[in-house]
Amino acid sequence: MPKTKQPNPTLTTYDQWLADGKQRFGQDFLQWRFVCPICHHIAAVADYAPFKDCGANPDSATQECIGRYSKPSFKAFSNSTKDRGQPCNYAVYGLFKFPGVIIEMPDGAKRMAFSFADPGL
Repeated sequence: MPKTKQPNPTLTTYDQWLADGKQRFGQDFLQWRFVCPICHHIAAVADYAPFKDCGANPDSATQECIGRYSKPSFKAFSNSTKDRGQPCNYAVYGLFKFPGVIIEMPDGAKRMAFSFADPGL
């Protein structure tokens, strides 16, 4: 995997994050899309529904690459170039934390999340 410097995450409030998501993708949270910071795979919240029995839930899209559930073709941080462009098994809450955004929740707690995908993708 080519080594790329991860950008500094954006700090936002929960209300700002919700407003940004609604502006980008509309009111239906299931249509919101997020991008994995490692493999750059884009997945919508709805894409995780078939993996409910494996532990996926709607919030999984904000912190876990869908490859964790859909048999990833490669492990995050692998040096192999085989199957690039496919989902990996990265989760933002693991040993290496590369969130696109840090969300300050209403209770003051901070939560890491993937960045929103570009609306046109």
